[in-house]
Amino acid sequence: MVRYALAVAVAALFLQPIAASAQEDNRPAFKMHRFDEDWRALCDPSRRTEFLDGIKCIPLGNGTTLTLGGELRERFEAFRNPGFGLEKPRDRVFLHRALLHADLRIQDTARLFLQVGSLMQSGRKGGPALTDIDRFDLMQGFLDIALPLGVSRLTLRGGRQEMSFGSSRLVSVRDSPNIRRAFDGGRVFLASGNYRVDALYARPVAISPKGLDDKANKAEQLWGVYGTGPIIGPLKADLYYLGYKRDRGRFAAGAAREQRHTLGMRLFGKAGTFDWDVEGAFQFGRFGGGDIRAWTIASNVGVTFETLPLKPRLGLKADIASGDRNGNDGRLGTFNALYPRLPYFSDANLVSPANIIDVQPSLQLELTPALSAELAWNPLWRQTTADAIYGPPLVPIAGTAGQRGRFIGHQAIVGLEWQATPNITLASQYVHFQPGSALQRIGGRRTDFVFVSAAYKF
Repeated sequence: MVRYALAVAVAALFLQPIAASAQEDNRPAFKMHRFDEDWRALCDPSRRTEFLDGIKCIPLGNGTTLTLGGELRERFEAFRNPGFGLEKPRDRVFLHRALLHADLRIQDTARLFLQVGSLMQSGRKGGPALTDIDRFDLMQGFLDIALPLGVSRLTLRGGRQEMSFGSSRLVSVRDSPNIRRAFDGGRVFLASGNYRVDALYARPVAISPKGLDDKANKAEQLWGVYGTGPIIGPLKADLYYLGYKRDRGRFAAGAAREQRHTLGMRLFGKAGTFDWDVEGAFQFGRFGGGDIRAWTIASNVGVTFETLPLKPRLGLKADIASGDRNGNDGRLGTFNALYPRLPYFSDANLVSPANIIDVQPSLQLELTPALSAELAWNPLWRQTTADAIYGPPLVPIAGTAGQRGRFIGHQAIVGLEWQATPNITLASQYVHFQPGSALQRIGGRRTDFVFVSAAYKF
């Protein structure tokens, strides 16, 4: 499968025009969520200029169209001391992803989106991770019914679907792992101009490696309302409420039934060369017989020097997420990021955004219009030493709660991404993590991670 995917990618590289020319043609762009793409402009045969354009819009009569597409991705990862070396000294894996989708649209009133996938791995020591293997299954399958309401539009969506909101700090797909995150449930969203409000109820999909056997995880629930739109000038805002329940939450304070409610606001936008994204959230609820009181503040700001060579962007990310200051007071203070984007801090994915303070200055360079590079440094501290350091997916690292030493460690990050054609993306990242005293006392070691990936979308 590796040789097949690479052969397809290389062949497509010669069959596709360069990325710049595709932009000149005002062609639809490939997106993170494939269901956000609309290829109906290519129903006009005169606009078909690229390989496989014929399957991007197949007219079926009476305003009904069918779009076919997919993705092939090969990703190699190598770790020295994964998980800070607490379990094994080395690991490496080849991840093979193959996705196919069909998007059937009946005029502008109804839509059926289906996506199937085969996700495999080879080489991981000790067996596959949970997100490595799903031999063949329904990745997404939902029905949309759209209702025009004057200048607004109400859409009802039900079925298996990916979801991302805002900056993806709380609800997102996980694109770096082999299997992306999806939910079973329903959404209702009302769009009017640049404003949109979503209401949702869903359960995450529980992955099973066999064929056609993935099901909703009955132990977890997610519901809420998320609104976004412009405020004044370049300033935009998100306001949201998210409810979350799981049968057994596990923290340094113990394990119990968890139900929490998240209220948050995000301010974002761009003015000239300056861009900003600042978000704050407060959580309350119940954990076992006690209360939950947790919070987070996260930011990502930057300045881009458009007139300088390589168009450098100086960026700064800063996050703080609360920890539990007293595991015996009947109140849980550890923030839960629910279903965050992965990677969060780096592709090494060593630490979860809970009980944490971090800053990440970065430099992004546009080496060519299609090739970008990023250099970043990311020191991390615990918000409180009484609570644990949390590894993914929000698992307390044994022996770290109550351990003296606030400094978790720091990581250096070097990344490259080449948009070789509109269809082909090549990416790589190297991460070196040096642990702090709290990790060193339990045997934590310095970690090196590298990945290389090639993805072909059509």
